[in-house]
Amino acid sequence: MRLVLFFYHKKITVAGKDNIPKKGAVLFISNHPNALLDPLLVVTNNVRNIHFLTRASAFKNKIIAKFLLSIKLIPIYRKRDNVDTIKKNKTAFSKSVELMQEQKTIYIAAEGSHNVQRRVRELKKGFVYIILDTFKKYPEVNIQIVPIGLNYNSVENYPSSVSVYYGKPIDAKNYYHENNENTSINELLKVVRNSMKSLTTHIEDAASYDKTIAKLDKLGVDYLDPIKTNEIIENISDYDVDTEKTSVNKKKSLLYYLVVLNSIFPWILWRKLKKGIKEKEFISTFRFAIGGTLFPLFYTIQSIIVNCFFGFKISLIYFTCSILIGLLLTKTSKI
Repeated sequence: MRLVLFFYHKKITVAGKDNIPKKGAVLFISNHPNALLDPLLVVTNNVRNIHFLTRASAFKNKIIAKFLLSIKLIPIYRKRDNVDTIKKNKTAFSKSVELMQEQKTIYIAAEGSHNVQRRVRELKKGFVYIILDTFKKYPEVNIQIVPIGLNYNSVENYPSSVSVYYGKPIDAKNYYHENNENTSINELLKVVRNSMKSLTTHIEDAASYDKTIAKLDKLGVDYLDPIKTNEIIENISDYDVDTEKTSVNKKKSLLYYLVVLNSIFPWILWRKLKKGIKEKEFISTFRFAIGGTLFPLFYTIQSIIVNCFFGFKISLIYFTCSILIGLLLTKTSKI
């Protein structure tokens, strides 16, 4: 996965990796702008072996469910699933509590759903209940919360760049009030969200969101650097810029057409598949899946054909060139 992510993203930057506790129970809590790529970026840039709470709809197929469970995914139900979420999630929360007692780690996208907006939405209470249930059952256990900010310069377009910011660990015990559950919940939600807001681009005022984004785009801010970008947002009213959109006709490079020609069948399949994707948060996920499977498979098949006509040496050169020009396109293209 790390290799495919390297080929897929123009640049991946990781900051604050030394904030990850090397041992003990840890909850990693992040924002959720980009569907499957969010947890993949966390797990491939982390020293800990992570379990994931994942929406239950992904487990409908029995074969897929077995695979997902084998790679440490735990199904969690949401209200939109039209089930008794309290009853259905009892197993997931019990499993999570035991993992905390065993000094393991869990990753949760605590906003509860994905959204491309550059802001940290209100967090769901699920991760807090895991903490409270653990402290009630195992009062000797301590839990560190590591907030994460995931920052993409573009969720929809290819090739995008991304930065992963790990924040300072938050000691959950400091916000646990044994006799006042509501206070514990509110304080934990607040401190975690506030920390996440400093780790990713955050536009607090939803009403002026579009106007603020238009200004930031015109200013050419680096969305991979949330600290500097948030400083600009705090003083956004001081910037007088023309936010009128101007149409830019971006020309494709010769390299782009060379890659398309060499990958014509998986490229056509991707173009057809993309038209049916209704939620833009899933565009990168499907593109990543196609790019990491069908493209190298197609190059392999073509290399076998080349081998039949021109021999192994030429087929090996062809395969190597196919991979290299694809990598070159990713690392040199502009979105």
